[in-house]
Amino acid sequence: MQVCESCRFWSQMCVRSIGCAPIEALCFGDGPKAQRYTRGNDTCPAWKSNHLGQVDDPPDYGESVRAAYAAEEGHDA
Repeated sequence: MQVCESCRFWSQMCVRSIGCAPIEALCFGDGPKAQRYTRGNDTCPAWKSNHLGQVDDPPDYGESVRAAYAAEEGHDA
């Protein structure tokens, strides 16, 4: 399912939960939710598969993951 939680741009490092609300993570994409906290079950037209990992994954804050996506999909990955 194409929800934010399974998108490569849904942050693994910048998350929050206010009170008893669901966890929200910062979106690093360039779509309509860019630079906003979103819930995992939200949807977005800028969704992209996270099959290689998140763009901010430890230990190198996504450097190797972003390079792998660029190698697989080209410069605009």
